[in-house]
Amino acid sequence: MTRSRTLKGSLTAVLAAGALTACTAHPGAAAVVGSDRISDGHLDDVARALCSAQNIQSGVPQPLSSRAARQGALSVLVNSELSLQYGRAKRIEPSQQQVSGAVAANQQTLNKLPTAEKAAFEDTLRKYSEAQLIVIEAGKRSLASKGTTIPSGQQALTAGQQVVSAWARRNVDVSVDPRYGRFVDGALQPASGSLSVAASSQAVAGSSANPGQSWVSSLPANQRCS
Repeated sequence: MTRSRTLKGSLTAVLAAGALTACTAHPGAAAVVGSDRISDGHLDDVARALCSAQNIQSGVPQPLSSRAARQGALSVLVNSELSLQYGRAKRIEPSQQQVSGAVAANQQTLNKLPTAEKAAFEDTLRKYSEAQLIVIEAGKRSLASKGTTIPSGQQALTAGQQVVSAWARRNVDVSVDPRYGRFVDGALQPASGSLSVAASSQAVAGSSANPGQSWVSSLPANQRCS
């Protein structure tokens, strides 16, 4: 895969409000993506880590809203998992050099995170970066088959999101705890009726799996953890 432009603010730009009520068909699971399970505990860890990272990036402590943080974190985790499953099915291997570059670009934030949150943040960033690289490669392959051999990063990203989303609808069952809403057409629809966060909105700011240090703090104000 070729190196693409720096992506800023993409991962935590999927944070959105969601209600935390009702029961689930999968006890202890926030979502089930195919055969992979996202536990409530893991979701809590990721939400906490992303919000701590945002506070570090912004330099201004903000109160944590569990609804917004968990809703956004779950969108990140579900969509990343779908892309990773697509990559395994299509034998797309993301560049570990670029993934490591994403981690290195956020090392300052990692160093400042509480010890208990470092692992969740780094693991989420690595998987998100791998997923983005897979989506971009899927887009390049799709565009090449249609005669566009040198697409821009954004063109590859957009095409790849369409390819992965179409594949996921046909091949992967996604079940979400109703406390967080429903997963419909690649988007997590909050139970509260708030604006959904579509898979395609995750990387509007760019098209690389190498987010720079500002990737957390560039989150739109109405989707922050506060």
